[in-house]
Amino acid sequence: MYTDVRAQMRRRDYAKALATVDGLTAVASLAAPLAGLQRVFEREYTGPVFGDGVPLVDAEGERIREDRLKNGEQITVFPELRPGIERAPTLLVRFPESDYGGDTEMAFTAGGYAAYSKICTHAGCMVANRKGDTWECPCHYGKFDPKSGASVVGGPAPRSLPQLPITVSSDGYLVATGDFEAPVGAGGG
Repeated sequence: MYTDVRAQMRRRDYAKALATVDGLTAVASLAAPLAGLQRVFEREYTGPVFGDGVPLVDAEGERIREDRLKNGEQITVFPELRPGIERAPTLLVRFPESDYGGDTEMAFTAGGYAAYSKICTHAGCMVANRKGDTWECPCHYGKFDPKSGASVVGGPAPRSLPQLPITVSSDGYLVATGDFEAPVGAGGG
């Protein structure tokens, strides 16, 4: 039987190359999400995030009208000027005013809307999951109740998500009336 050793080597080398590419692809697919989480921990901007009269905008930069959400809905919003954007993601939720209680600062709500920092107070990850009326951080499963001032209802978070004081402007848009009532993110006791 005649066999060409060079052809076998090529196939073996080809298989090794494919395995290497597959391995590099797997590593790269993990790098992007981890880099995204790392950005949450980097906080160079330390000034106020919101201020009196700063409009709330969605991810496309569109201002939030008072009729944007129905009861039970939520959206991630930002300050229109977007300073320190890594500190600015804010959960805006709407419930009937009578549903709020506990630690909710009612003077900070407007038309059934309440706004809270999206950055978890445990390790600084983004609170991104919702199960029923409870928000959950995907990193360590801290749970927060938006109807009760985003108070901690489970997991390792040491304190509530800071609430943002908001109102409805004369032209029907949601605007901040100041900055978050407590430090944003991990620490800040």
